[in-house]
Amino acid sequence: METKTSGSSLSKALNMLNHVCTSPVPLRFAELVDLSELPKATAHRQLNTLLEHGLVRFDEHKQAYYPGYELLALAHRTWANLDIRDVAAAPMRDLWSKTQETIHLAVLDGADVIYIDKLESPKSLRLYSAVGKKGPVYCTGVGKAMLAFLPEDKQETVIAAQSFIRHTDHTLITPQALRVDLQQVQKTGISLDLEEHEMGIKCAAAPIFNTRNEAIAAISVTAPAFRTSDQTYEEMKVQVKHAANTISKRLGACD
Repeated sequence: METKTSGSSLSKALNMLNHVCTSPVPLRFAELVDLSELPKATAHRQLNTLLEHGLVRFDEHKQAYYPGYELLALAHRTWANLDIRDVAAAPMRDLWSKTQETIHLAVLDGADVIYIDKLESPKSLRLYSAVGKKGPVYCTGVGKAMLAFLPEDKQETVIAAQSFIRHTDHTLITPQALRVDLQQVQKTGISLDLEEHEMGIKCAAAPIFNTRNEAIAAISVTAPAFRTSDQTYEEMKVQVKHAANTISKRLGACD
């Protein structure tokens, strides 16, 4: 009986909190009573509990209830503790299902990228890459996707640390050429690796943002050039950006 009562009480409090948070205007006590369909004494008790925990706040002048600041703190702590691999798992799987090509999830590690998750293409020709493997920033899709959205000082620090080794005839080998490419990434939200790291391999990537709108990771779809027609590549760009946006929203990023 106690468990049932406790659950019922929690449900009432959460219902009250939901009304406060979703209302386009601050609500007065009488309005909350009407919306919640609770007795006045019960509604008053639930609101006091929410006030004590900082989940709602009361404006004495307007005699109305607002969402509490503790909600922001709780959301921030929740997002901070999320493992991005868990958050990205479903969108990665969806992207893999649509493209049937190799999907990578990567983060910056100093002046390098490090791959933290991967879904292998089911097709016969596959790519040599592995979770935990490091790669260059300046000539990979995931690297440029994150680099483009770093604060300018951090961006320049990473650029200065690049080797600019020519891996292929398409590799960007100067800071100036890289900066031009990064400007395009900033405009489109999509980073391209047009056989810059490996001949015969194309990649489309997009940045993943957290609740502070910081580019903390990137997701990519990579395929052999012979399997990537112009139309296929355009579809890959749209699909990878959609996957990145989905992950970013789940991490609390703003539009």
